[in-house]
Amino acid sequence: MPSYSYRAMTAKGEIVGGAVEVASADLVVERVLSLGLIPIDGDVAAPAKAAPVPRGKRPRAEDVTIFSRDLALLLKTGARINDALDLMASDRELGRMRPIVAGLLQAVLGGQSLAESLGARPDAFPPLYIALVGLGEQTAMLPSILEALAAERTRAEALQRRIFDALRYPAFLLLAAGAVMLFFLTFVLPQFASVFSDFHAKPDPVLATFLSLSAALRENGLTYAAIAGALILALTLALRSPTMRARLIEAASRLPLIGAAFEHHRTILFCRNLGLLLGGGVTLSAALRILVDVMSATGAGSRWSQVVDSVRRGGKLSDALGGAALLPPMAVRTLRLGEDSNQLPMLAARVADYYEARLDRSIDRIVGVVGPAAIIVISTVVGGLIVSVMTALLSVNQMVE
Repeated sequence: MPSYSYRAMTAKGEIVGGAVEVASADLVVERVLSLGLIPIDGDVAAPAKAAPVPRGKRPRAEDVTIFSRDLALLLKTGARINDALDLMASDRELGRMRPIVAGLLQAVLGGQSLAESLGARPDAFPPLYIALVGLGEQTAMLPSILEALAAERTRAEALQRRIFDALRYPAFLLLAAGAVMLFFLTFVLPQFASVFSDFHAKPDPVLATFLSLSAALRENGLTYAAIAGALILALTLALRSPTMRARLIEAASRLPLIGAAFEHHRTILFCRNLGLLLGGGVTLSAALRILVDVMSATGAGSRWSQVVDSVRRGGKLSDALGGAALLPPMAVRTLRLGEDSNQLPMLAARVADYYEARLDRSIDRIVGVVGPAAIIVISTVVGGLIVSVMTALLSVNQMVE
């Protein structure tokens, strides 16, 4: 459907611009009037041109959050969108967002809506963000929606930091243990291998296995390093693919220890965004269509599509979620209560808060198990290897005597 820019007057006499998608130019005036605006003759039938938004470096998630909060604050003071973007484009604290904001300003001045201009940078603004901004523009609730988006993004970023901080210690242990074992196999164990070979000592099976591994590393170290690098590169490329990433997440969610954490995170993501969309005035069917792409990234994309189809045909959300087994039973029951009492947005937000607390406990449990388990495994391997070496050396000493 073609897009047409327009210039119109608000009830307060302010001149505003934007763009609408209609079948033909004859319908532009009708669409502008439906927005509660008075169209200005001469500009309403001009096809909207997409203003280029500078690519630049991809901004950090924190930069987008700061942009959302600052823009909401400026709009709440009564500034128009173009004036707010103009002020922010000169703010050095925005960092990588500055060229993007400048591009957004040019797009808005060219007649595009803010949501349309955001759509030119999908690397910075996800589809859910763009959909909510478009909703805010249509309902004149843009400052409130931007403020809510900033709050939810802040909450999500804090949760990600907690997860990263909790898993950093076990990851450091495993990395340090791998480095120590590699050094031992490459530089230390070969010193004893020559002694065992000179005296024709027969090491036990454990030591023999490590001696063979040490010899293989020394002889084919570059080959193994190239293979490891290729595997890391392949894994990195696979994680960039949404389909492959979703499959890996779905596979990891079946693991006994971390499966609960993945389930809690999926529940938080769905309920938090569902409450945000419904609270902004989006219908349930439209909210699910927006969320299906977001939730498909967590795995089970076909089952999320089935939920959308079921609700679109008139089914209840709780029944569709329960049949697809996508959320925990307690979350489904709570959402059913929200549907029955017409308080789904509020109860969805409460479900998200509840499972966020459970996710914290799951992370603590994972760290409490993985950390000691890593230490026990490392100690067992290193201790067993030392005992094997010492036993072999004692046997050599007895042979010499």
